[in-house]
Amino acid sequence: MKLLIIDDEVEILKKMAILAESSGHTVKSITSAEGLQQLLRAKNFYPHVIILDRMLNGVDSLTLIPDLKTCFADSRLLIVSAIDTASEKALALDRGADDYLAKPFSAVELLARINALARRKNLYDDRALLQLGNLTLHREERTAKTPSADLSLSQKEFQLLYMFCSNPGKIFPREVLLQEIWHSSSEIESKVVEATINNLRRKLESAGASAAIKNMRNVGYWLEA
Repeated sequence: MKLLIIDDEVEILKKMAILAESSGHTVKSITSAEGLQQLLRAKNFYPHVIILDRMLNGVDSLTLIPDLKTCFADSRLLIVSAIDTASEKALALDRGADDYLAKPFSAVELLARINALARRKNLYDDRALLQLGNLTLHREERTAKTPSADLSLSQKEFQLLYMFCSNPGKIFPREVLLQEIWHSSSEIESKVVEATINNLRRKLESAGASAAIKNMRNVGYWLEA
């Protein structure tokens, strides 16, 4: 799992990073709001969970949440803070945080919070058989069909379709699809997303599927049934 840790206290950040990496996670560490803005512009790292310090170089980090949510729409956000009051927790959650952890905290609790947030981010329905409109997908057999046709899909096409059908109407930015399906953030491979979706869209249309892939420029892709 990929973690983005943002904290201006370097020693605390190092300890969190070492703890997370020792548990098998990939970590990107940032110590300033400026560094965060550079990452947001680069779009070369898409985290599953973001750990954000409540105050960052004197800046109220809650003001950064809108940018984080825009660029990392499907990432979970954990606020860590030395302020341990009900009103502060409520404020952070109201602003868009998914969880709040007061300092000091134990390594066990931090990992438990990270894992709990990651479990919330399940983009795939765990049912063996998935039905959307007149489209039926079988996860174990990796097949997709309509009443009039069986779809011949590549592995990536099936993964894309299953994720879309698990989340009908949910918008997926291209960066999310790259991370979830191709496990990459390469700008070169981002063209593969477009090509694969175009192929999948044609196959759905040819099979007479009631579900259709929609997209909006600079926003993302979604499935309508």
